Amino acid sequence: MVAIGQSSLIHPVMNPTLPDPEEILDDLRGIFKSGRVTIGKHVQALEEEISDWMEVKHAIAMSSGTSGLMLLLHALGLPKGSEVITPSFTFAATAHALLWNGLRPVFCDSEPRTFTLDAEAAEKLITERTTAIYPVCIFGVPGDMDAYQKLADNYDLALIFDSAQGLGSRFKGKAVGSFGNGEVFSMSPTKVVTAMEGGLVTTNDDILAHQLRQMRDYGKAPDGEDMLWRGLSARMTEVNALIARWSFARLDKWIANRCAIMSLYQERLSQYPGVSFQYIPPECVSSRNYVVILLDPAICRINRDTLYDWLKTRSVQTKRYFYPALHNQTLYKRLEPETLSRLPVSERIASQSLALPMYSHMELAEVDVICNYIDECFFQAGVILE
Repeated sequence: MVAIGQSSLIHPVMNPTLPDPEEILDDLRGIFKSGRVTIGKHVQALEEEISDWMEVKHAIAMSSGTSGLMLLLHALGLPKGSEVITPSFTFAATAHALLWNGLRPVFCDSEPRTFTLDAEAAEKLITERTTAIYPVCIFGVPGDMDAYQKLADNYDLALIFDSAQGLGSRFKGKAVGSFGNGEVFSMSPTKVVTAMEGGLVTTNDDILAHQLRQMRDYGKAPDGEDMLWRGLSARMTEVNALIARWSFARLDKWIANRCAIMSLYQERLSQYPGVSFQYIPPECVSSRNYVVILLDPAICRINRDTLYDWLKTRSVQTKRYFYPALHNQTLYKRLEPETLSRLPVSERIASQSLALPMYSHMELAEVDVICNYIDECFFQAGVILE
């Protein structure tokens, strides 16, 4: 039985789908009795289950997706001060991991329909200082993985993916997780597969995987005494791994329900002029981590912020996501003041995007209620549909 998380909101934008405590009580007792509370049998089982499903050689569990990004970038040994091309339309953790490693993010524009990194725009940004291409799986939609790999091969660059929202996604039938030098996933409360908190790094590189397993435990040698690498305390706990295994075992069910939720949103809202949804190319399967609409103010009678405020007064939480785009955030503005001129698509999407409530145990009746509120907002603005 799924236990619905508590919230003061009637309609939260996200709500982690978690097991009934009774369902996992015996396993919890086993963890406490064993005294092995990190990197034990549940962490090992989770890594094996996910690597088998993705058909990738290694899955390394981490305390968070962000710690996974930081360690993967460090393990690749990219020169300090070198440039890494990454989208501006993404969550801050993508670029934060670069700064923590002394690397310089070079923000690239997005594809206008999929919102993912524009490979052609990325190629124009490559210089002699570029060392890596660093795309992001946006809301569960992979980008053009073939184009990214071609860039990496042609220019001898590392290829790292921030696939935080991509567990369950596919590209041309191949699971996201098995591309590039390595990919990083989040298992935070907002993700389709949640550990409550946690992350994963996946790779087919044996040496890289071995190093990452040591780096997540401070960089210790196998003897536990000598330090071989500059690492972090980034171990996943057994309790987090237990929750993640429960969640991952139901991945197909979660995605199927999210597909139904998104389809109903599309059916109800696509009728409004100026409202559009993220495009999912036929070669891609999306995890449906978020459902995001764009409201074009040149066509709609309302803009994104009007709808955001309207729904807030009706206890519906939404999220302006990703907003502001990274190049407009205080920390990153000063890195390259002229960035804005080359990011028109990122600017547009960030100013128009609104994430609507979506979670794995959400019922379709709730979607109808939310869409009814949206109908009211358009009606008040004078939009009357036949």
